Amino acid sequence: MRRWLVILVGVVIVVALLASSTYTVPEWQQAVVVELGSPVGQPVTSPGLHFKLPFIQTVHLFEKRILEWDGQPEVVPTNDSKFIYVDTFARWRISNALTMYEKVVNEAGAQTRLDDILDGLVRDTLSAHTLPEIVRSSNRVMDLGDEAIQGNVTAGLGAGTIASQVQGVPGLQGKLTHQIMEAAQRKLKELNLGISLVDLEIKRLEYTKKVLPKVYARMISQQYRIAEKYRALGQGKKAEVAGKLTEETKRIESAAYEKAQQLKGQGEAEAARIYARAYQQDPEFYKFWGTLRTYRGTLDNRGVLVLSTDSDLYRYLKKLR
Repeated sequence: MRRWLVILVGVVIVVALLASSTYTVPEWQQAVVVELGSPVGQPVTSPGLHFKLPFIQTVHLFEKRILEWDGQPEVVPTNDSKFIYVDTFARWRISNALTMYEKVVNEAGAQTRLDDILDGLVRDTLSAHTLPEIVRSSNRVMDLGDEAIQGNVTAGLGAGTIASQVQGVPGLQGKLTHQIMEAAQRKLKELNLGISLVDLEIKRLEYTKKVLPKVYARMISQQYRIAEKYRALGQGKKAEVAGKLTEETKRIESAAYEKAQQLKGQGEAEAARIYARAYQQDPEFYKFWGTLRTYRGTLDNRGVLVLSTDSDLYRYLKKLR
């Protein structure tokens, strides 16, 4: 009986030694081996079964996947003395598990350091710009108060929400996030915490309740100014079209008048040729007919015509006697 007990104890001890001297690293993690509080060697990044000294060495596992940092919404003053709520998030990863363990111990410590770095950079960067610059999300040239945050209020996001999911926006807002990210990367490299920033974005910008009515009033005013601008452009275009229409009308009328005068001249010339041919056939009759036409145009029942005896008009009247 005692013999079986000794064997059992020996098996238990061997199993305990084996369990204490081996560890497994999943594919999505990496390990740092620590001996009596001090890290030993380089981080273990290859997955599978690994060995360590039993009891005196411990293993700390760290993620190799991209991790998320979600900042706390905070009120930030802008350069034009306005206040907005800013909510940001970032993605980061552990670039050197050994350095991270030595500087911040674990992921919770890394999150705390990111809070200090990113919150400060977001606040400092946004405070250096005016409210219209911060919420602007387009490269469109500012015109007639375009800086009044036109088109940046998204109705479906609730009252006061300016913009959401601005990732990839080419305007100043996108440039600000890129600026914050570059500054954070430089800071992390300078501090050498063993972590690197993958991405940073502004989730939401929201006006404070005191600022919101003024912003809406300003936006309405600016939209009125833009409407007036387009009305003025429309009136100018209308005048331009009317001027072209008048010019075209005058050109058509002038061309028609010229054509009419040409036709009239041609008709009068043709009539003159006909009259000339008729006159040549019987000049005496033509004179007689012309005199009768003159009588018809000058004499009436009430008029008195005084003629000399040698007048051409009186020549045919004398023959009637």
